[in-house]
Amino acid sequence: MVVELTILLALLLAGCGPAYPAEYRLGEESPPARCFTTTGHTVGGNFLRYFEAMGGVAALGYPITEPFEQEGRQVQYFEYARLEDHPDNPGGPVVKLSMLGERLGRRQPPLPPSQVPPAFDRESRYYPQMGHAVSGDFLAYFDEHGGPDRFGFPIAEPLVVEGRLAQDFQRARLMWHADRPAGDRVTLEPIGRVYFEVQGLDPALLAPVPCPPGAAPATTLPAKP
Repeated sequence: MVVELTILLALLLAGCGPAYPAEYRLGEESPPARCFTTTGHTVGGNFLRYFEAMGGVAALGYPITEPFEQEGRQVQYFEYARLEDHPDNPGGPVVKLSMLGERLGRRQPPLPPSQVPPAFDRESRYYPQMGHAVSGDFLAYFDEHGGPDRFGFPIAEPLVVEGRLAQDFQRARLMWHADRPAGDRVTLEPIGRVYFEVQGLDPALLAPVPCPPGAAPATTLPAKP
């Protein structure tokens, strides 16, 4: 009974947080391309529309490559994400966030029923989709920065990574910093860079390129991830 109530609560709360689009349907006119001089890369067209809808640099970080073809589709890497173009989507063309946490093989077995947090626990939320819970500072950050639409569902319980507490999601890894002030202890791993390096992609793709004609320079510094 407790598990059933927990599942119901998780489904009701799954939409908590800002309304970030898990995928972005195309069809509207794209804004002018933006050239980020900080990393020397430009975001334009459908990727720019999705990038801005997601919250821009503060959410996804700076672009670290230009768009290029990978796995039969256009992709672009950012510090905290990879965007994918899906022109063949049955419902119409869309841009999506890559599930880099899944691609990196970070999913862990689900919690046993005896360890599922109770539905009345306001400090934890269980997601039956993957069988894991989000709690404490991780839950606060998760809700405040887009929830499942931005990060996907949790795919593991918190674990220690290089001496720091972390939790993996389908699209991200959150890192906890004990030495930072309360309310500012969670940051994003630069999973876009991590996945780029794990694949052994050509480092030349990271090299800055000149801003294309007509692209608006963008040098705005990001908020803390």
